Amino acid sequence: MIGEALVEAGLITTDQLENALTLRKSKNKRLGKILFELGYATEIQIAEALSKQQKLPLVDCAGYDISKELLGLVPKNVAEKAIVLPLEIKDKKLLIAMADPLDWSTIDDIAFRTGLKIKAAVSPETALVAAIEKYYGSDDRSWDLLKEIPQYDEVEFVKETAEEGTDVNVQSLYKLSEAPPIVKLVTMVIVDAVKSRASDIHVEPQDRFVQVRYRVDGELRNMLKYPKRIQDSVTSRIKIISNLDITNRRTPQDGRSTLRLENRNIDLRVSTLPSIHGENIVIRLLDQSTGLIPLSKLGVPEQILTPLIQLASQPQGMILVTGPTGSGKTTTL
Repeated sequence: MIGEALVEAGLITTDQLENALTLRKSKNKRLGKILFELGYATEIQIAEALSKQQKLPLVDCAGYDISKELLGLVPKNVAEKAIVLPLEIKDKKLLIAMADPLDWSTIDDIAFRTGLKIKAAVSPETALVAAIEKYYGSDDRSWDLLKEIPQYDEVEFVKETAEEGTDVNVQSLYKLSEAPPIVKLVTMVIVDAVKSRASDIHVEPQDRFVQVRYRVDGELRNMLKYPKRIQDSVTSRIKIISNLDITNRRTPQDGRSTLRLENRNIDLRVSTLPSIHGENIVIRLLDQSTGLIPLSKLGVPEQILTPLIQLASQPQGMILVTGPTGSGKTTTL
């Protein structure tokens, strides 16, 4: 088992392995993936341990000249789902790079499809995903939108200083979340929501993609979908700007940040909630520059406004203001 190999190599502790094994019971993920997400080991350490344990070559996909004919042997949906990439054919053997060389069902499936003997090799998952996208190409229109959106260089996120003594292993979780496309995507979504007068941003992971919705005038509107493969990176980026624990994915968290945009301060209240497909995130947007709205401009009908003022003028009693999320309770009060 990969976990035992990492323990023997002194890369993780027994307690860390037990923690990862417990988490794996509730998630349909490889043990190596969970160890990486928890920050216990890097992808290259996991790949090297797998290579040594299974006596398989550790390969760099960038060092191979992969033809279209070779890519045709493994359909794109299989490559993306199983995270595999065909590298070369020698002596009627197909060499494929895999993040999980213990995925025997995928190996058998490719062998059946191609009629060739399969020779597996190990490659770090991030590098392998990048190679799959490079050679197969991406037809995800939502992700391509990043090429067209502005940079929003004038935007600044202000958050509280993190406490000292953070575990250095956590740094591996920051790498992808700090990549320029991820930073650009998160910034674009929040700024666009502010300019759309949204009160909330909902980030909702689905089975094959992540849905972003805005709540505008109390109504939820579908705004954007982005690929499942960058879900963890986007979630980590949102957690980083709101000073949340990026290694904690099993319990709800609440955080806050401030967005400075065009001489305005926008308060961000961030809540995360674990779900079957990942963490749901809700970002409440509070524009400090909006100020108090006069009672006469709230849109309350005259037949309700007059008795409301009379009741509010009484020396005692109680007025209940109720309604669904985003209906204007706080603004009214």
